[in-house]
Amino acid sequence: MDVLLVEDDELILETLGDALNLAGFDTVRRSSAEAALEAMGEDPPKIVVTDINLGAGMDGLAFGRAAHARFPDLPIVYISGRYGEVYGLEPYERFISKPFPASVLLRTIAEIQPE
Repeated sequence: MDVLLVEDDELILETLGDALNLAGFDTVRRSSAEAALEAMGEDPPKIVVTDINLGAGMDGLAFGRAAHARFPDLPIVYISGRYGEVYGLEPYERFISKPFPASVLLRTIAEIQPE
């Protein structure tokens, strides 16, 4: 799996997932942090894209910390329509404010993805 996409809004999950697939990424889609952690198993994706507000349960920031604790080299892109900016991100983290075109997500993935 290249990208693990975590988004609780079904329309956004499908739209971004389709855009990532069209760009050539093998994308696994999950609608909750808990399901995403389970999907990672022992074989992490190359990158995680997660909404911050995931409804009930763990939010995207807590999910990002849990994922990074398991896989320290895992790059994470946070997305959200509620926040204009997120401060205190680590070098392996990026933030994109919704709405955004798919090209912004693809460019951000290219910037953060390890060679």
